[in-house]
Amino acid sequence: MSLPLFNWIEPNPIPNDIAHELAAFSPVFRSVLYQRGLFTEDEVLNFLLPKEPNWYSSEQLLHIEKACKLIHDSIQNQDIIAVYGDYDADGITSTVLLSLALLKITDKIIPYIPNRLTEGYGLNKTALASLFGQGVKLVITVDNGIRSVEEVDYANSLGMKILITDHHTPDDHLPHASAILNPKLPTDPYPNKNLAGVGVTYKLVSALSKQFPEINPADYLDLVAIGTVADVVPLEGENRYLVRKGLAALNQMRRQGISSLLGAANLLSLNIRSSDISFQIGPRLNASGRLGSPNTPLDLLLSSDHRKCGSLAQVLENHNFQRKNLSKELERQAKILTTLEEPLPFILIALDPDFHLGVSGIAAGSLTRKYYLPSIVGNVGKELTTASCRSIPEFNIISALDECQDLLHRYGGHSLAAGFTICNDNLADLTKRLLDLAEKQLAGLDIQPSITIDAVVSLDQLNSELYSELEKLEPTGCQNPEASFLTRNLTASQIKVVGQDGTHLKMTVSNGNYSLDTIGFGLGYLVDLIPPQFDAVYNFDLNEFRGKKSFQLKILDLKTA
Repeated sequence: MSLPLFNWIEPNPIPNDIAHELAAFSPVFRSVLYQRGLFTEDEVLNFLLPKEPNWYSSEQLLHIEKACKLIHDSIQNQDIIAVYGDYDADGITSTVLLSLALLKITDKIIPYIPNRLTEGYGLNKTALASLFGQGVKLVITVDNGIRSVEEVDYANSLGMKILITDHHTPDDHLPHASAILNPKLPTDPYPNKNLAGVGVTYKLVSALSKQFPEINPADYLDLVAIGTVADVVPLEGENRYLVRKGLAALNQMRRQGISSLLGAANLLSLNIRSSDISFQIGPRLNASGRLGSPNTPLDLLLSSDHRKCGSLAQVLENHNFQRKNLSKELERQAKILTTLEEPLPFILIALDPDFHLGVSGIAAGSLTRKYYLPSIVGNVGKELTTASCRSIPEFNIISALDECQDLLHRYGGHSLAAGFTICNDNLADLTKRLLDLAEKQLAGLDIQPSITIDAVVSLDQLNSELYSELEKLEPTGCQNPEASFLTRNLTASQIKVVGQDGTHLKMTVSNGNYSLDTIGFGLGYLVDLIPPQFDAVYNFDLNEFRGKKSFQLKILDLKTA
């Protein structure tokens, strides 16, 4: 692989009138703000310190009154209520949030998360039959259900009521549920169409708190932050406000399950940021679900018992270690399968009976990042194949699956990530159709990933004052990435690989007067490709190791000066 890895989009110069308007900030931070479309001091303050807008009240959600009445009537009738979630971090936090809130007003709550390996995503008839056998009268889905037409009909036939709360894009045919909460419904007036599943759940709990004062929505903002960041929804507007509030709650360490999880991972000393949710908390909550044990993170977050949480957190830590090993092996095998052709096809497809279904999404994501192509990785069973899909902005994977829905048993997701199950008899037709769709859309395009640079700087401008300004961008993530900087004409010394299997690149860079240590996560394979003099794009970061803090650069890309 040659350098650079990305197409560099360099920053536009700031017009004089806007530079004057943003004069309260340093020249470097001024550029960061300008590249994000913030042109006045008021716009900057509204972005950096978002306040809860009045128009984001729960009452704006379509069917919210009907949903609250369903729950109110069920509690009055002393019905058993099931909270039916999903096995990823968004689904787990949604399940915990609603279960804990409802347990404030009734003890007749059954939290349920399906097994990824045996049940798959979303509602399934076997689970519904089991819940019906336990006396459940109302099933509330969280982070799923919007495409479960057959399953909802089945629940209705049993005499159960279904309340769907979801944030995924609905199909043309909506399930015949008793009520549906989803800001993406065609006629829903709710302004924020990008709530995570846990965000929709939080809105339901906020509305319920008007009827049941025992419920305090603020008690669950830490869960909202985890689910929102982990599900990679845009961190703008309301989402940004909720995550900022949730991070403040997380850093108060009031939830025993989270405290135990961080303790088991030796991360208790962290000042938790959104990146820690993305790379530390989220993967650990996801790990057990990937291995077929979704109740471990559920029980951890539902419990306040110190010993129980400590034990469950260690199980999660062990599962995360297993997940990493499984992921590495599947990534290796999938890479071999998908790169046999030369040139590469426009969509990478790796399907095999021995592939572990729980980490197929990680392997697909790895292929997409490495080759910047849509990727599909999955397990071929005796009769059905189940696969995970990851894609690039130039190819909407859920739209592609929509065009193949006549072949699919079930599917769901969004433009960049999806999954499906298909009868093996239809697999060859699906593969051909997807390859044709990808070639039709991507042929002739220059499909190289891009990296947007916020400012061109010299090393001497990277100081504590700038870092303090950059901290105000938190929470960073989707639609609000960490600031990226470009410095030209650097040299490197002490170049080496670190981490397991030489995964990461470590070196010291200098411009002749100033030097800084750097780390390039996942870039260890570039160790012999460093030019004598180069330009670098990076994030400016504060590293803490054994109690010592020092500034470092997180290298994103390099090219010859």
